[in-house]
Amino acid sequence: MSWPLPPTTRRLVGWLFLIAGFLLLLGVGLRLGVVYYEYERLGPDVLSSGRIVISLTMLVAAVMMLRYGWRERRGNDTVD
Repeated sequence: MSWPLPPTTRRLVGWLFLIAGFLLLLGVGLRLGVVYYEYERLGPDVLSSGRIVISLTMLVAAVMMLRYGWRERRGNDTVD
């Protein structure tokens, strides 16, 4: 693939990253809601550090995908 991408392809890639980031953010939010509900119902024994670390990692990935998608849509240089 040639670099840099043509503007129409960059916009499409930006939309795909925005959609994927939003869906991942929605999924992480729902997952954290379930974890909170389990915590309220069953107490602190339900929480595990692995679940929290994975959820926070997915949250960071979702925000990075949204950031990258937004920058691609706007036509800004995404190489940091």
